[in-house]
Amino acid sequence: MRRNQFTLNLTTELSADALTQKLAQYEPWGHRIDFNNGVSTADLAHRTPFNIYTIQKIKAVENSIPFQNFRNGTVLDIGCNSGHNSIYLAMEYGMKPTGIDISPRHIDVSRLLSEIANIDSHYTLGDAETFCNEGSYDVVLHFGTLYHLPNPLLSLQTSYKNLKQGGYLALETQVYDHPKDKNICYFMHMHNNDKTNFWALSTHVLKQYLEILGFKDIKEILKVSPKMLEKNMSRIILVAVK
Repeated sequence: MRRNQFTLNLTTELSADALTQKLAQYEPWGHRIDFNNGVSTADLAHRTPFNIYTIQKIKAVENSIPFQNFRNGTVLDIGCNSGHNSIYLAMEYGMKPTGIDISPRHIDVSRLLSEIANIDSHYTLGDAETFCNEGSYDVVLHFGTLYHLPNPLLSLQTSYKNLKQGGYLALETQVYDHPKDKNICYFMHMHNNDKTNFWALSTHVLKQYLEILGFKDIKEILKVSPKMLEKNMSRIILVAVK
């Protein structure tokens, strides 16, 4: 598989055999991660679909958040999955990641990859709605998690509390925009037979609630409508400042 700019590339002193043995414990893999010794999760058992654009979301917001100003600062990675986004920020900007997820497997994988890459990080089981270390983070990443929450507005409120003053929220989620009513939100429980799907807020409601919380400079970075989504649904990336 050809390398691309959206693949997370990690450096390790482990041999290819030793690394493969460690990674094989967590098959099937959902994201492509390449290593300097030639090993790639793309060559192990992986899920379908398999995301080869592992750090595409963090790359999308990189020019909209002054990460250089937060060098050696703190980042909270909500719904961290394999920790790929915050690990990237740790490598590129020296940020110290805290990642939360409700999946023990995701936490174990994030810890493993951080250890392999020799990154000082903290990954722990936690709920996006309630995990709170008030005023502790320069950046909060909230990627691909909001529509999986029964109380998405509570999670945004908690994200605001977690940020330091002047900190940034980077939010990627699924939205539902009805052409005749910008306030309609879509209850998508069991959408695609997924019991973890709950709410697709409208873009208007999402931005309005961020304003209510006190966020400013809310910018829509990206909005796409993949064919797999139902009518009026899109994926959106927003960046906002506390």
